[in-house]
Amino acid sequence: ASLVDKVPNLAGLARTCEIFSARTLVMPNLLVKKQDDFKSISASANDWIDMEECKEDDLLSWLYKKRSEGYSIVGLEQTASSKCLTKMEFPEKTVLLLGKEKEGIPIEFLSAVDQCIEIPQLGIIRSLNVHVSGAISIWEYTKQMMQKKKIS
Repeated sequence: ASLVDKVPNLAGLARTCEIFSARTLVMPNLLVKKQDDFKSISASANDWIDMEECKEDDLLSWLYKKRSEGYSIVGLEQTASSKCLTKMEFPEKTVLLLGKEKEGIPIEFLSAVDQCIEIPQLGIIRSLNVHVSGAISIWEYTKQMMQKKKIS
């Protein structure tokens, strides 16, 4: 979530990550954890999950480092080559890259992405809030990992 800067979205993502036991939430600034609105929305999730700071300026090198560690970089973005979330088979070692609010993933970061995914949308509005999109994608990843490990 290094490209996400609105506190409610970061707090919601922290809560989602804790609920689904994500390994780490990467954010642009860890000081946000001290803000009252973050604490309220995240429901103390920051006490239970690992959080790492990565500024946008350092994100590209961070993504390439993760790839060198065996992670697949999956961008949540509507592109001409995006795969539908329902057809995506997530590797166990996945980094989910979320875009900026309203703007999505900047082009310079798309070069580091192994696969873009998009959430099927049936209504008129063609986008979801970044926290909601992240939560849906994290759930799909979690569901797939639970099925592989036969956890219910």
